Amino acid sequence: MKKIIVVGLGFMGVTHAKNILSRPDLELCGIVDSRGQNIFNGMNNLGNAGKLDLPDARLKKVPVFTSIPECIAKTRPEAAVICTPLFLHYEMVRQCLEMGLDVLVEKPFCPELEQGRELIGLSRNKKLILMVGHCIRFCPPWEFLAQCIRDERYGKLRLLSTSRIAGEPTWGVWQDPEIKKTCGGAVFDLLIHDIDFANYSLGKLASVKTLLNRDDYWELSLVYDGNDAAVSIKGGFLHRHSPFMAEYAATFDHGSVSLCSLHPETIHIGTDKGPETVAAPGDAYLEELIYFTDCIGTRRQPSKCLPEDSLSAIAICRKVRESVNCKRN
Repeated sequence: MKKIIVVGLGFMGVTHAKNILSRPDLELCGIVDSRGQNIFNGMNNLGNAGKLDLPDARLKKVPVFTSIPECIAKTRPEAAVICTPLFLHYEMVRQCLEMGLDVLVEKPFCPELEQGRELIGLSRNKKLILMVGHCIRFCPPWEFLAQCIRDERYGKLRLLSTSRIAGEPTWGVWQDPEIKKTCGGAVFDLLIHDIDFANYSLGKLASVKTLLNRDDYWELSLVYDGNDAAVSIKGGFLHRHSPFMAEYAATFDHGSVSLCSLHPETIHIGTDKGPETVAAPGDAYLEELIYFTDCIGTRRQPSKCLPEDSLSAIAICRKVRESVNCKRN
């Protein structure tokens, strides 16, 4: 049984804790959070997923610590899942790597590229597993689309359009104006999912342009080396309490594939043969966790989601934000 700690028990920390507790091969041996026992107040209604149906009794038996070193000293874990605000990622990941733990850190990886490079180098030097939680790579309907692009089952890709919108967050660190400034807004919190998916499916980015930016809503156009497909990524934060929605539409030479989060496990396909639907059930966060722990067990690097790829997504997000800032100045 692999012993894992969760650092930061906000929305994503709770999600990962729940999944660890659901696995017979894993043990949630400790939780690290600066709030101490106060973390157990209001956990079932965090984030944009509503009630999480947590195993409250089991979760409250897990020892809580306010520092990573104390938790590691007393629980002797093998790995850590880092779910703290973005500005803390570098320090928390570095502490865990230096103390010999494999690490799964929530996206975005790090606010600064040099920080990410340093952490990657540290993990390699210590022969540890470092992975960033880009859950879309593990989401069955999105993985289906990635496979369609790669194997050209409907011909070459001509158009990929994605959209991801949500109400401005009203929970967790987003309630603190100073911390909120460090989170990177919708580009780093929402659009990074689709940017990373496009990189995952299409390879090396040639260029990115911002076509529209109003408040924290964005429309981007991306071009990939050796690929004629038009790639459009749209989305951002709307007024608070607006529902979350995500979708994709892809057109190939001989068909189209589409998905909407209103029916998140049903893929719609259209070809000359007529309409078709494909069921693609699954929990992306759980699949991501299983993959990470498999990498721990086999001591292989997470080739499906390498930290270098995650750093590439950060670089693109920074380029998008900086290009708009330059125009405004």
